[in-house]
Amino acid sequence: MNFAGIGPAEILLVLIVALLVFGPSKLPEIAKDLGKTMGKARKALEDIQKATDISVLEPPTSPQKEAELQASAQRVVGHTAKKDTDGDEQAPSDDK
Repeated sequence: MNFAGIGPAEILLVLIVALLVFGPSKLPEIAKDLGKTMGKARKALEDIQKATDISVLEPPTSPQKEAELQASAQRVVGHTAKKDTDGDEQAPSDDK
């Protein structure tokens, strides 16, 4: 079993040193606090992933908003096409 590149012998050594440094009464509190911190870090990472995740399955806008955007695009295209045809009629012809 390898945990972050540390084998079981190294984990046991770290636990023995922690037991000697902090004592048997303080070690459960430290483990509890470490667990809470790891849980908060994991939740924060999940929140960041959710915030930055762009789902291709969800439509980017509501159907009503999309219909408004399409109507607006059609007005712009229609307005541009009308200008082009008006400009052709006003241009002098070179029929000589």
